[in-house]
Amino acid sequence: MENTGRKERPGAGKAQYTPLRIVVIYAVAGALWILFSDQVLQALVPAGPWNAALQTAKGWLFVAASAALLFLLTRRQAREREMAAAQVRAVLESIGDAVIVVDSSARVVDGNRAAVRMFGGGTKEELLGPLADLAARSGMRLADGSPIPPDGFASVRALRGETVRQMAVVFRREAGGEIAAEVTAAPVQDRPGGPVRFAVGVLRDVTEMRRLDEMRDEFLATAAHEFKTPLAVIKAYVQLLQRRASPEAPALEVVGRQVDRLSRLVQQLLEVARFRLGGPDLRLAAYDLSAQVREVLERMRRFGGGQRLQLASAASAEVRADRARIEQVLVSLLDNALKFSPRGGEVTVAVRRGVGEAVVSVRDAGMGIPPERQERLFSRYYRAHEDDPDDRGGFGLGLDLAREIVSRHGGRVWVESEAGSGSTFFFSLPLVSEAPRVRA
Repeated sequence: MENTGRKERPGAGKAQYTPLRIVVIYAVAGALWILFSDQVLQALVPAGPWNAALQTAKGWLFVAASAALLFLLTRRQAREREMAAAQVRAVLESIGDAVIVVDSSARVVDGNRAAVRMFGGGTKEELLGPLADLAARSGMRLADGSPIPPDGFASVRALRGETVRQMAVVFRREAGGEIAAEVTAAPVQDRPGGPVRFAVGVLRDVTEMRRLDEMRDEFLATAAHEFKTPLAVIKAYVQLLQRRASPEAPALEVVGRQVDRLSRLVQQLLEVARFRLGGPDLRLAAYDLSAQVREVLERMRRFGGGQRLQLASAASAEVRADRARIEQVLVSLLDNALKFSPRGGEVTVAVRRGVGEAVVSVRDAGMGIPPERQERLFSRYYRAHEDDPDDRGGFGLGLDLAREIVSRHGGRVWVESEAGSGSTFFFSLPLVSEAPRVRA
């Protein structure tokens, strides 16, 4: 027999007894009984005084047959539902991540064994109840230590129709120890566009991964710090040799540039590790962001590789920020734009005021970034053009550091790009309120 490669669904060969199908079967059976039972009775039994008793018996027989038919049909349907429920339960229990089900009143109504283990309880019943109570018992909070607002839980957001992906939280296990987890939650609806009846939350334990990340950051911070001293010595001797007229001057200039590049990479590595390990603290002061953008542009024009740096607009925008850290963000974005723009291309910078925020944009004339790569663009060690002919090297840390700095200021970083049409990077910072200004 020819195998067409089609996969059969479980139970595909069995009739599915839906309520409508049961009603139709019952109606057809009843109609056939009404139409033919009298004719069969008259053909088998001549008219006589016992016909009334036979009609009564026939009625009772119809009731008994109807009850038996309904019993068989509903039992079949109940078995199908039980089998489907058992399959769902088996899938739920086979998942290694913790899964909880929250109803429309934000109560935990179900969970798998992995959820019981993650929260450290002895039985599933200890999970059940208001989600807020479970969060309070476990001390659940965001990864940065800040509390989660009542409407900010992933499952509560899912009950509003939102799909939440990889929300980072930490909480205490009842048996002891702290858990770091990523929460994903999605709404469950009876039909597309219908009301949300449940939310399903999946919690993935990333405690070990987080510990390894911290160990890696500590190692990188130590290694970067150790590299700084020999690089400084090499740079000093290169400068000393450059003061002497020598036929090796061009080679020394190349060595000096490469040492500077390596020093910048080491410093970038050190900065990223420091931020990941909780420091350094921000030195906040109020100042005009547009003025800072002009200053940085003026300095960067001296180092452009033939590209043109243009300031399209610069609305006055006072922010309260760490001036040195924001300069790092500006230099990183401008350096990135210059690096990927062709010689003679234009890099355009603009500063505008939004609703409660100042927005800086840096547009380049480069090759652009495909949509499938943009989601990971601000991740550590990710290079959008890795393995491409257009790859410019580096550690892939500049955008991650920029995102970290801006987020610590209460702002955000994002990108708009199309392959072949250049890219525009944005970052925003909250504007200073109308309170008395503080001079930087």
